[in-house]
Amino acid sequence: MSNNNRTVLNVVAVSGGLNTPSKTESLVQNILDELSSAIDIQVHFVKLSEIGPLLGGAIYRHQLPERVQQDLEKIESADALIVGTPVYRASFTGLFKHLFDFVEQTALVDVPVLLAASGGSERHALVLEHQLRPLFSFFQAQTLPIGVYATDKDFTPQYTLQSEQLKQRITLAVARALPILEWAPAKGKRVSALAQTSKQANQNLGINTQIEQEGVLPSISVPDLSVAESRIHHKKPFVA
Repeated sequence: MSNNNRTVLNVVAVSGGLNTPSKTESLVQNILDELSSAIDIQVHFVKLSEIGPLLGGAIYRHQLPERVQQDLEKIESADALIVGTPVYRASFTGLFKHLFDFVEQTALVDVPVLLAASGGSERHALVLEHQLRPLFSFFQAQTLPIGVYATDKDFTPQYTLQSEQLKQRITLAVARALPILEWAPAKGKRVSALAQTSKQANQNLGINTQIEQEGVLPSISVPDLSVAESRIHHKKPFVA
């Protein structure tokens, strides 16, 4: 949809699927399609099926090819993330985790993240809660309230969605996310704000590098709480 008075939301999607075509990529794309029908978005899609072999055995970010470094910069400067992974041995894929090992750990503070996963059966549905949500809690990102989990039976042999229940779940997840995504005050500003952070990470970040940080990280995407509160509660000036 188009609206010249509204800022386009910069969304980065990440799929941990290692094959193409992929049920996980299909799931993430359907979430993007649902979101794009509701608000204006600009999408960058990071696919492990494409960049997985490029991660190799790198332990420092500067060892990664330029394409992967650019994808990391896109992730760090996103207004919102949609992340999905297949479930292997009750967890996300190793390459998915390895990619996020190179994300600068202060870059995603308060960034909204919609979680998704696909697995062979319903037995792995809690992977959203006991694997993905803790990962993004480490980054102090804002994981959105409803995630989307899909099983093999939700897809056709061509990996297109066939389950009406899953489609309804996607609609619900996006609907619950919209108030957070539409209000996000930093839309369009994070790219410039994170440029120096990403540059330093490209030069210095390694997966075994000890980094000291404050207990609660400063947020780039959320304004001062008094500003936020004033938008909700219009306070009258105090009169002595």
